[in-house]
Amino acid sequence: MDQHPAAAHSDPAAVAGGSDSLIAVRTIRRSTAIDANAVLRGRLRECDRLLPRPGTTPLNPPAIAWEEFCDPDRPWLSGCVEEWQRRGGFRHRRAGIVLVAFRFGWLACCATVPEHHLGAPVPSLSGLRVVVNDEGRLTTLRPTGRAPGGADQWWRQLREAFEPLTEALHALGGPRPDSHEYWGNPVGLIGPVLWRLQQAGIPGDAPATARELRAATSRPELLDIDERLRPWARRRTCCQYWRGTGGYCDECVLWNSASRLSG
Repeated sequence: MDQHPAAAHSDPAAVAGGSDSLIAVRTIRRSTAIDANAVLRGRLRECDRLLPRPGTTPLNPPAIAWEEFCDPDRPWLSGCVEEWQRRGGFRHRRAGIVLVAFRFGWLACCATVPEHHLGAPVPSLSGLRVVVNDEGRLTTLRPTGRAPGGADQWWRQLREAFEPLTEALHALGGPRPDSHEYWGNPVGLIGPVLWRLQQAGIPGDAPATARELRAATSRPELLDIDERLRPWARRRTCCQYWRGTGGYCDECVLWNSASRLSG
């Protein structure tokens, strides 16, 4: 009669050998996980080098709660608009208002898109705090905790953070809260963030990530993706910076417009 399988482990030496093998497998798995985490941390540090991300600026000055920053009756948001007006030398007040939306959209994408692209935990924008420098400029986001994973959750938390900003900017004289002049920023800036990661050699299919996140926004018309172009991502709304003395950004929607070509 065949020996029962359990009898194979009655020999203490066999048991010891099995335990040693199991320990070895677990050690290898643990080591592999540690190595993968180290690689991921290294890639995120490279993202910190490339982009204005939360971990790249000093902790001082103290951060302001996002809901306080977005209160039009408090000094920070209006001061941020005026800082853009002074810096750009704009005659059009709309420029400074829209550029505040641009700045937040850029910082929010820089703070969250690399993690989604690399499969790392995405920082949470719920309970967000921000840093404003002495000139009134929004310089840094201070996320708290981790957000649920997935493209839809990424967009949900970014949208929920962005909506009070659009309402406050409208109260200060800007376009309506649902205006593409605002929403073209967090959507349109997905591409430039991923383009910079790709150009720096960060692994992963950057155009595919851009398409995934663009689809999650339900506003695909605000970002063009065409891999035949360089850069392959172009926003579809104007950030207004060209109205001052700063020139045009690489991904400018006016790249072939009469305004730019004649200017």
